[in-house]
Formats: sequence, C-alpha cells, structure tokens
Amino acid sequence: MSPDQVMAEVERVMSRPFDWGPCDCCSAACTVFAGLWGFDPMAPVRGYRGAFGAKRMLARYGGLGALADDLAARAGLVPGHAVGGLALGDIGPGSGSLLICVAPGIWAGKSMDGFAILRSAEKGWHA
Repeated sequence: MSPDQVMAEVERVMSRPFDWGPCDCCSAACTVFAGLWGFDPMAPVRGYRGAFGAKRMLARYGGLGALADDLAARAGLVPGHAVGGLALGDIGPGSGSLLICVAPGIWAGKSMDGFAILRSAEKGWHA
C-alpha cells in the first residue's frame, strides 16, 4: 500500500459533502479503508442516518473508542499504526473521529468542509 494510493482514495471519498451516516467523521475513514483493502470494518453498524442516529449508535456502544475497538476486533484488524490503517483522532476541539493513515505521521480525517490532514493519531488498527 503506497501513500499515493491512500491519498487518491482519501480525495475520492472525503471530498464528498459531509453527511451523517454515509460520509461522516467515522464512516468516511472506513469507506476509504474498504476501498483500499476490500472490506468495511464499519459494515455491522452502517445504516444510521443523521446526527441523532450517529449519537444513538455511539451511545449504544459506549462511545467512539469502544465502538472502534469492537469493530476492529470483529474485522480481525491488528492493533497498531500502518499506512492504510485506521486510528482514533480529533479533527477539532472535542470532535473524536476515525482517521486513515496516509503515510507514517500523516493522517486524514473527514471534516465538515472536506478533510483535514493531521500529524498524530491515537490508538490504531490495520489489516
């Protein structure tokens, strides 16, 4: 997996308008991951719509961190950071998100206006 491949998929997916469910701060990173690896770690919870649906789904799992841990385990992902892998991060103040690793130390996450590039991420998982 090359950084160019990851960035091309980030641009294809995360340049779309923000939409709770299909293209939000979590689903967009998983859509990129699915485009790169051929499977969607978020498949078990797809189908929620709107901010309220996202909030209700996160509450059911005990928050974003617990949901991410559960989905990564179900998908058989390996803990750690790698190009094309997922991680937890913050796009803005108090806004947890899933990120995709473009290259070591470079992460992309869906923002309200496209996507943001970050230099760090928290806990991660990869194929």
